Order: sequence, then structure tokens, then C-alpha cells
Amino acid sequence: MILKKVVFTSFLIFAFSFNAQNQNIEYTRQIVDTLTSSFFSGRGAVDDGEQKAAQFIAKEFKKMGLQPFTDDYLQTFQYSINSFPGVIKVEVGEKQLVLGKDFLVDPKSAKTYGHFDIIWYNPKNLPNKKQLKKLVNQRFFENKFIVFDDLNSDEKTEEWNSISSNAVGAAGLIFLENEKLTHRISTTVSDYVILKVMRNEFPKDAKTIRIEIEQEFLPNYTSQNVIGKIKGVEHPDSIIIISAHYDHLGKMGKDVFFPGANDNASGIAMMLNLAYHYTHKEPPKKTMVFMAFGAEESGLLGSKYFTEHPLFPLEHINFMINVDIMGTGDEGIQVVNGSVFKNHFDKLVKINEEEQLLKQIKIRGKAANSDHYWFSEKGVPAFFIYTLGGITAYHDIYDVSKTLPLTEFEDCYRLIKNFVDDL
Repeated sequence: MILKKVVFTSFLIFAFSFNAQNQNIEYTRQIVDTLTSSFFSGRGAVDDGEQKAAQFIAKEFKKMGLQPFTDDYLQTFQYSINSFPGVIKVEVGEKQLVLGKDFLVDPKSAKTYGHFDIIWYNPKNLPNKKQLKKLVNQRFFENKFIVFDDLNSDEKTEEWNSISSNAVGAAGLIFLENEKLTHRISTTVSDYVILKVMRNEFPKDAKTIRIEIEQEFLPNYTSQNVIGKIKGVEHPDSIIIISAHYDHLGKMGKDVFFPGANDNASGIAMMLNLAYHYTHKEPPKKTMVFMAFGAEESGLLGSKYFTEHPLFPLEHINFMINVDIMGTGDEGIQVVNGSVFKNHFDKLVKINEEEQLLKQIKIRGKAANSDHYWFSEKGVPAFFIYTLGGITAYHDIYDVSKTLPLTEFEDCYRLIKNFVDDL
């Protein structure tokens, strides 16, 4: 019922609001609001969040009139992923920590239940190599949690590395964080637990910790890319790709999820706005392919799968533009592969200067930091574009729609559209 409601609302905005201008900010807001809602559970493995998001995007493709390459818009693939679908509780002494705000479970962690003693380590009481070996032989660390306190990167030693990699065989490790808690995805699972806890929320006199973590490893999790096209009217065999990943970090526990407004509901909104333009406003001279990749957060797996199982010859691709983090832009944009494809970068800068759109366009070289990477490794000219400045919410529970400013979204849209037209 909820999905039907958000799709219908999206359709109304789609149908009646786009005629006013090339890019519609109301439609953009609706897409971001929808994809970051609790129904999609952070667009991850838990509660079928990623699959629900893919189906939603496929429906948008169909409404716009994009054509699939096969029977539908989905290209499925499988991979392994570690997930936390159930209860997660952490009590330190008499204090119960708040998931997401006070602590996060490291994505490689195993399921754990029990009451454990705590060992505190800092630069002053860290055992030396000989002492550490003796402690390990005595199984001193078994059924204990180790807290790492004030061990900065420039203070790491061989002993610290041995303990922090859990070569000592502890039940779990706790790292105290000073600034913020960020999450990621793991395709593997360990045999112990790692917790990241805000330093100010962890009692300094704690001697014990009680933990309950439900965890499930999915060795054959099914994800999918969502792919649609509009045939070029003059050069149908020459392809321009607009892409963005739609997956995010999913859900942790029964109630906490990572909305992923900037990363990357905003990129999907940009892709869909451009798709509407070329299906309804300006038929493209070259074939336009729109790709929403799954499993980007798990290691660029969706785009890797496509380049290994392409639905059309990769040599037909004229250019690829991959977008992510489109919700800010106070300080302009960054263009990965800008120095690799300098002539194209110079065209982008020229358009920006002529149109007076963004504060700056920063150039960057090759980087394996998003879905463009596997394409450029196959010889495809590709840019990865993301905005700079503004809010700092990233890979945390605070990347929500209501605080996403969309500062330069419209100017980014105009820049990308004009660049594509130039191609």
C-alpha cells in the first residue's frame, strides 16, 4: 500500500509539473523523499530495500517511455553480503547505548550474545611484544572486549596492530570515535565483533559490557542493475550513458536505517530528470542509456558485473557520465577522470564559464571510487561527477531528505545536459 501511494504521488508530479521547465525541482524532491523513506529501509539487503528501490526506478523508466534491453529493465547478479536484520543492543555498565547515534556495529561483525569483561588499552599501558605473546598463550583475551582509547594513527605500533586486528583472539573490539560514526558494507564476515562508539557516550569507568547482536550472512544475495534506453535519431549505434547508483547502506537492527539522501538518492534524481528531458523534450541524436547500478556500496559490484556481461558492445559507448552526491555544490563539483580525458574536461569548464553555473570545476585523475571505474578500465571515456561543500552528512543516519539543500542541483543539471548536447 505504501509503495503504491508513493508511486502514484510521484506520477502526479511527473505528469503535471515537468512542462514548466527543463528540470523540475519538485519532482527531484519527490524522488529523494521517496527513496529515503523507511519503506525502502536504506536501500540495502534487509527487508528487500534494494529490490524495492530497483522496482521503483524501473516504474519511473517505464512511465518515461525508456525501452529495456531485455524483457524488463533489470539485470540481476549475485554476491555475498553481511547483514544485521534483528535485535541489536549494547549496554555498558548501567548505560544502554543508542544505535546509530552512540554506536555502530562494524559490517564484518558476527552475531554475539552475552556479558563480557572490558580491557582498556591506551599508549601508556599497551603491552610490549613479549608481554602480548604471553597473554595470548594464556588465552587472556578470550571472552573479553578490548577498548582502544586515545590511540591515534601516529601512535600505532606493531603491538597495536596485532591487537586491533584481533590476532589476540578477543570476543570483540571497541574503537572510540571523536567526530562521527560512519558505516559501510561488507561482503565477508569475521568470527568476532567490532563496535565503533562515540567517545563521549562510553563510560570511562566501564568494567563490563552486555551485547546482543543478531546477524545474518547472505552468501547468494541477489541484486540488480536497472537499465533503460532511448534510441538516437541520427546515430543510434553511438551511445551516451548517464548513470548513478541507487543502493545505500540499508538497515541495522529493527529500527535504524541509513537514508542516503545525498548518497545517492540525489544522483538518481539527476539521472531521472535527464531521462525525462531526452524522452519528452529533446530526442537525442545519439542513443541515451540510463543505468541505475546496484551494489555500488559493496564494492562497485553492479557496474563490474555489467562490464563483464554487457547488454550492448562497450565499444559503442561514446561517453559515460556517472553522478553521485548531487545534493550540495556550494564549492562546485569534482570531476574524476578529468585529467585523463582533458579535452572533454575543458569543454565542461567552457560550458560552465559561458553559462556562469557553478563556482568551480575541480579536476581529478583516475580513481576507483564509483561505477565509472570499470567502464574506463575497459577503455570507455567516462567522468564521475560529484558536488563539493555544504552538509557533511555521509554514510550515517543523518543523510536525510529534509536537510538536503539541493544547492546547485539545477545548475549541475544544466551543465550536464549542455555537455551531453555538445557530445
